[in-house]
Amino acid sequence: MDTPSASPSAAAVGADAPAADARYFNRELSWLAFNRRVLEEACNPRHPLLEKVRFLSISANNLDEFFMVRVAGLKAHQTLGVEEVSPEGMTVAQQLAAITVEADRLVTSQHEVWGEFQTQLDQAGMHVVGDEPLGDETERWLDQHFREQIFPVLTPQAIDPAHPFPFIPTRA
Repeated sequence: MDTPSASPSAAAVGADAPAADARYFNRELSWLAFNRRVLEEACNPRHPLLEKVRFLSISANNLDEFFMVRVAGLKAHQTLGVEEVSPEGMTVAQQLAAITVEADRLVTSQHEVWGEFQTQLDQAGMHVVGDEPLGDETERWLDQHFREQIFPVLTPQAIDPAHPFPFIPTRA
């Protein structure tokens, strides 16, 4: 699987960028390049298949968090009209445009890698269940497994001022 590396530089957005300081990489594009390297680990033939799937999962989860935190922050600056130029010379709008290009490339690569993994998983006898209906036998097994193994260990929670709702981290 060929996953070309992203180049985290202000040159990625064109000639209209303000004078850049060559000592700096854009923080957001550098982060996307790091996440590209995580995805490249998923393509490393020395790793076992499930380890590769784990790296792909880490890459996808990282990208979700990147958009929830980093891109959301840039969007907030854009909405507020912040015209600050980053240390490497990019405006908020230029950063968002460059992020869009690089994130699209990364997501496309993730989908390609996942497609190949699905084939390999099928060949190994591991099947990913989608949203198609389950058979009666599978439903019965899941129901029995839940009632015998999972339900007995669930603990009810009392929620009142003395017992506030427990903290649940994002995407948990």
